[in-house]
Amino acid sequence: MILNKSSSPPTGTSHVSIFSSQPPIFILPTHLSLEELDETEGRLIDHGGKVTYDISEAGLILGKIERPKRAALELRSRGIWTEEVIPDPTPKRTASDMEPPVKRRRTGEHHGTKDIPIEIIDLDSDTQSEKNEVASQLSSPQHLAQVQKPELDKKLVTVLKLEWLQASIASGEMVSQDPYVVYRGRKIPTPTKSTPATRKELELKSSQILERAKQDAGSQAPSSSDYMRSRRSKEPDRPRPALYRHTTSEQEEQNPPPQPDWVREQVMYACMRSAPLHPPNEDFIGQLVKIRRIRELTLDQIGVRAYSTSIAAIAAYPHRLRRPGEVLTLPGCDVKIADLFAQFQQDGGCSHTDDDGNVAAADALETDPMLRVLNSFYQIWGVGAKTARDFYQRGWRDLDDIVEHGWNTLSRVQQIGLKYYEEFLEGIPRAESEKIADVIRDHAGRVRAGGGMECIIVGGYRRGKELSGDVDIVVTHRDDAVTYNLVVDLVASLEAEHYITHTLALHLTNSHREQQTLPLHHDDTRGFDTLDKALVVWQDPDFDAKAMDGDDKKKNPNIHRRVDIIISPWRTVGCAVLGWSGDTTFQRDLRRYAKKSRSWKFDSSGVRDRVTGNTIDLEHGGETWEEREKLVLEGLGVGWRPADERCSG
Repeated sequence: MILNKSSSPPTGTSHVSIFSSQPPIFILPTHLSLEELDETEGRLIDHGGKVTYDISEAGLILGKIERPKRAALELRSRGIWTEEVIPDPTPKRTASDMEPPVKRRRTGEHHGTKDIPIEIIDLDSDTQSEKNEVASQLSSPQHLAQVQKPELDKKLVTVLKLEWLQASIASGEMVSQDPYVVYRGRKIPTPTKSTPATRKELELKSSQILERAKQDAGSQAPSSSDYMRSRRSKEPDRPRPALYRHTTSEQEEQNPPPQPDWVREQVMYACMRSAPLHPPNEDFIGQLVKIRRIRELTLDQIGVRAYSTSIAAIAAYPHRLRRPGEVLTLPGCDVKIADLFAQFQQDGGCSHTDDDGNVAAADALETDPMLRVLNSFYQIWGVGAKTARDFYQRGWRDLDDIVEHGWNTLSRVQQIGLKYYEEFLEGIPRAESEKIADVIRDHAGRVRAGGGMECIIVGGYRRGKELSGDVDIVVTHRDDAVTYNLVVDLVASLEAEHYITHTLALHLTNSHREQQTLPLHHDDTRGFDTLDKALVVWQDPDFDAKAMDGDDKKKNPNIHRRVDIIISPWRTVGCAVLGWSGDTTFQRDLRRYAKKSRSWKFDSSGVRDRVTGNTIDLEHGGETWEEREKLVLEGLGVGWRPADERCSG
């Protein structure tokens, strides 16, 4: 996936297209945090560079590495096998170097005789006119360019230090790559695995090779294409996607739908676009979401972010996609996404029938045995992609294997997630979410007398989902003294009446810093959110015991739910509600946009200036939490966008 940016930055400043002449560039994520990775890609795009998330497309690779061997290893770990290219120490010949040398008369004694004339024999077979013609060609600017600039080899790949990017931007022009080269290599086919041979086998094989070499001395060596065909013939059959080709008939299509401003201006930030809960291309997005999950399960974070960017753009597009070329106009969507859409169309997608389109790459989530198992493990609450792969590598293939062979190795949270696996996967209706919020509001009023408690249901509920995976509730009060350490007393009250059966996590991060906005430089590793919160397992304690039979009379039949209780002081409640209302891609781009356009740090506890470290109060004057959230969005420069338009996939 290659990203370009043709519009000017949000701040209104224009950047020189320093890197526009360079091939697609891949940023190695090694030794870079996600924030550093985002910042590096943003700077490259702003200065005319083409960022790709597919390393096989890249001509240049930038990374925070120093050694050639490490660079080669990074390439190999991503499926790119290379052999190092050693630069030729012999200087390249220029036009002046290619002129015939001046002939000199030999001096000295010749058989003891001095000053004997030496006959000069011209061994050059060219006529003078031919020499003049060659000289004129050599001296032409076109020929000089050919001599000084070697033909581009698509198999060559160059790994540069990140300092090259920084130095070029600082100088306002692209500096020489030579001081920053870590590794130059030429792509080679992936070597095949072989079993170790004995000494006798090696000697026999060597003699056989020599004998064949004598017989085939005049024959031509097989080409690389023959070699690749022979390799493919040994591989299992795989569906080959039909590559999309842009046709003139598409260009001549009558009455194309009007493009939104964000498409024409190539706006990359999901927070700057409206994306409804059910967009026109929801069925195609569903296929891309499956592919993104596969990238998650294979620990391909770059691929996850690339697909998230594409999904967000398609989710915001207000028209039904009709052709692959239309996909290419969307920011963050490249030829690969267009190819997938072409497959989707060929399989029945975008038709006016009830048949659903399909993408072969997405099928692997259900058809590939390993991915199917990994996906089931990944859905255990408290288990991430790395842990799921660890479970698989231990030989476990279903939930029963984990219980039987690994129960004692699980964390308490993972044990609870496994115990209520089926229940946690069942969606929570909106009415039930509202009932849970009412109970929490009532208990918050009990532990903090005086009234005035407000509970806001955020997350998927606020974006309009009919069924939510969990319930996220922000609790606030206009008196900061009320919200201080409130989460401890609130959880204790709910546990006493058996609404909370398990407390998975309890954080007092915000109270520990006197409910102030997160400092600019901090050691907390919880990322975007550092408010006081409790992550709990919820079960309604009310049930009709009389309707139960036998021993089941004392067993609560109500389903267990996942509930997150978040406590926010009133002065930053707008940031808290905003931070917990958008989906993952919306929130990621909101933080990136705040950093890029304002040089501010945004999180759910407030906003700080990245230069001075001072708190930025964007909520002043807001009488309700709705007004305060709107003031934050407008203050960030995003503009108001209702929660049901923040569904970026």
